[in-house]
Amino acid sequence: AIELQDIIKPGIRERFERLRKMGVKTVMVTGDNPLTAKYIAQKAGVDDFIAEAKPEDKMEYIRKEQAGGKLVAMMGDGTNDAPALAQADVGVAMNSGTAAAKEAGNMVDLDNDPTKLIEVVEIGKQLLMTRGTLTTFSIANDVAKYFAIVPALFITSIPALQSMNIMNLVSPQSAILSAVIFNAIIIPLLIPLALRGVAYKPIGAAALLRRNLLVYGLGGIIVPFAGIKLIDMVVSALI
Repeated sequence: AIELQDIIKPGIRERFERLRKMGVKTVMVTGDNPLTAKYIAQKAGVDDFIAEAKPEDKMEYIRKEQAGGKLVAMMGDGTNDAPALAQADVGVAMNSGTAAAKEAGNMVDLDNDPTKLIEVVEIGKQLLMTRGTLTTFSIANDVAKYFAIVPALFITSIPALQSMNIMNLVSPQSAILSAVIFNAIIIPLLIPLALRGVAYKPIGAAALLRRNLLVYGLGGIIVPFAGIKLIDMVVSALI
């Protein structure tokens, strides 16, 4: 008896598990018969498989997933993968693939690694997380900053604003100066974060939103209040 089977790359099961934790469903689409496809799918650790698939079947499956509101990435190397690569939101062709596959895809994987999608997703999510983090902090920072200094600016002409002057800033002049100095300090401090990016963790979008709002939204409110008050105390002592 001679056993013939496809060679599965070492560690691929663990990498598919990483994709699963990132919220990415993996589907193996192959032209092999169902028994072979099922065995390889179980051994590789993919979430689902489609056997005896023709080129139009691959493209139709992607269209169905897209119609359900999902973003679909397709990885392939053959000419019969070209229609699906072109239809997918992200098409990644293998470097060892045919010219048709490379032309149809958005990018070419030089390492011929089907799990390279992990790096693609991680980089994309890190960029989105960094942008969302900075935007959340910036909006919260501006709201807190103006809420802090506006009452101090108009308290002389509108005495009723005294109840809103919760920071008890010394004067309109010191309030404005403190806000300007705070901005001059906080903006350079955010540059390294923008360049380095927020560390990516494989969590869902809802959990990520909650964390951003809690850490950077709440932080964007607390930091200006504390920073402007401290600067105001120093400025008023020097004036």
